[in-house]
Amino acid sequence: MTVDQEPASVSRFRKYLQIKSVHPKPDYESIKNYLIEQADEIGLEHQVVECVEGKPVIIIKLAGSDPTQKSILLSSHTDVVPVFEDQWKYPPFAAERAFEDGEYRIYARGSQDMKAQGFSYMEALRAIKNSGQKLTRNVFAIYAPDEEIGGADGMGAFIETKEFEALNAGFDIDEGGIVMGDITPVLTSERLGSAVKFTAHGNTGHGSQFIEGTAIEKLLPVINEVVALRDIEYKKYSEMGAAKMGRQGEVTALNLTMLEGGKQQNVVPATYSATFDIRVAPNRDIVEFRKMISDIAEKYGVEHQFLSTDTINPVTKWDNESPFFASIDRTFKKHDQKYFECIVPGFTDARYVRRKGIPAVGLHPGINHPMLIHAHNEYVTESEYLRSIGFYSDLIIELANC
Repeated sequence: MTVDQEPASVSRFRKYLQIKSVHPKPDYESIKNYLIEQADEIGLEHQVVECVEGKPVIIIKLAGSDPTQKSILLSSHTDVVPVFEDQWKYPPFAAERAFEDGEYRIYARGSQDMKAQGFSYMEALRAIKNSGQKLTRNVFAIYAPDEEIGGADGMGAFIETKEFEALNAGFDIDEGGIVMGDITPVLTSERLGSAVKFTAHGNTGHGSQFIEGTAIEKLLPVINEVVALRDIEYKKYSEMGAAKMGRQGEVTALNLTMLEGGKQQNVVPATYSATFDIRVAPNRDIVEFRKMISDIAEKYGVEHQFLSTDTINPVTKWDNESPFFASIDRTFKKHDQKYFECIVPGFTDARYVRRKGIPAVGLHPGINHPMLIHAHNEYVTESEYLRSIGFYSDLIIELANC
């Protein structure tokens, strides 16, 4: 291969990135067709389950020799977040292959997100199939919609189907992320979403008057108390020192993200609301935490609504005696790569799989790379993308044969 010759696996990857599966109207039909085309080309079985109309879950199967054994899931999502095109050096859905700073880079929305990880799975399955190597367990690559908006109509709905049950899943490899350092986070749990909206009602009138009992007067002490809780958690985070980026999932995050109220500059609003995005660490009792938030609202006579009512947040326990975890360890050692167990600070579809009692671990082998997920000018280096295919190939073989 010459310096400028593009590997076939990269060409296929770029075509996948060029499909505009971007919110608010992801092109899921084209995603489905392209993935099925790839499966047919490789010689893999495939199935489509549409729990919600227009939102297909695509399942690609590499059959094992013993389907009675628990299968391996390779989970990914097909949607991507919106872009600000004027901030990109290349069109975000052109999947430009640019030679910069001595390396090829692929610029596209999703090039570091799960479109990249999901297509690495596909290429790894292609490599295994072409090698003629036989696996013991069935392996299923799952491509689900809507993860970026919560996943309720995607993996959240799919896990309740007879088709999911029929997969006989025993272990799930799920979303990870490229990191700037040389140690890979292996994600075994995540924080639980507990966003809350506070709404206060009060007296109204002309903005020139000193009106008592206004909505904002009632709401401000609520905001102050929640911000005080944030300060406590931020202090814990700060005290983690150099390790804080990898450990931020261990503390609860609280951020004021929306303030709403007012019709006109000279009219005191009758209603005012504040919404906090809250991510509760898995080592914290969610029921107890929500009661504390409710007590704050009640104390000041303010209404509140939790925007998520989930109370289940299973944690995948790392088990050195488990053949699945031993397989992960062997793969990292084979690639001379370090890893550490980590709580993911955001949400992934792995939480749905864990609720079915299936161990789920998020990991991406990408290291020493700028972190640009959801950012302007998102790109992945061609070398790191190709390396991830080899890593996943080895990991799939280890897991399927353990």
